[in-house]
Amino acid sequence: MARQSAPGRGTRVLVDETPTVAKSGKPWWRGMAVTGAIFLALVILAVFMSLSGGGSGSTSDGSAGSQSQTAPAERDTTGGDTKSTAKKLVNGVPVGYTHNQAGAVQAAVNYQVARSSAAYFTDDKARHATLAAMMTSQALDRQIRNDDNGMQQVLTSLGVTSANEDQLVARGAAMGTRITTYTDQVATIEVWMAGLVGVTDKSAPMPVSASWTTYTLTLQWQSGDWKLASITSVNGPTPLDAGSDDPTSVDEFRTADREFNAPPYVG
Repeated sequence: MARQSAPGRGTRVLVDETPTVAKSGKPWWRGMAVTGAIFLALVILAVFMSLSGGGSGSTSDGSAGSQSQTAPAERDTTGGDTKSTAKKLVNGVPVGYTHNQAGAVQAAVNYQVARSSAAYFTDDKARHATLAAMMTSQALDRQIRNDDNGMQQVLTSLGVTSANEDQLVARGAAMGTRITTYTDQVATIEVWMAGLVGVTDKSAPMPVSASWTTYTLTLQWQSGDWKLASITSVNGPTPLDAGSDDPTSVDEFRTADREFNAPPYVG
């Protein structure tokens, strides 16, 4: 399906696409150094993501489901670029997927993208509305409780306050998907995601940092659509940072976050 995008905007790489040659006299691993504060914040974020699924979830047919999460969006939405999909939107989230494997995969990716925006982190009402659009009826209340508690811990670790919450960068994009199990009632999909999270505030304990995570999402066919029953996550395949020694400044990230559209929903 064709996607519309404004000239000069859309999903683009935020780094120079030209291969960078390492500078002589500087070790290749220098760009991988991470401060204690950044490491601690990432650990807290990872712990939240692994727990926010609430452990095992029950499907309507009594089978157990346990699985995954994380990813991005423009600041005025709760998910990806809503202009890019012709699906029905509920609370800004695409719903109405086909009753097959392809539909389950699309739902898994889009639901994780919707859970990765800055608004999802900072706005309780936006978060609850997003979850209401995607969760099964059995899992909704549990997920709201888990995400409300977990997000507060994450925001604290990132140094997000009411004064700087508009400077939070939170985006994610799918690198790939894998169908673990599939029946016409329950599907388990793994989504390998790349994410950015951090605050463009020079006084914040954690600058914008990258993460690589594999989310496992269990979906159930309910009310004529694929709905999310449970979420778990583990560290995903993580590449070496072979770029420049110095990370982009917070000012540049602030500009990029405002000027680049969020990764679009799939389908």
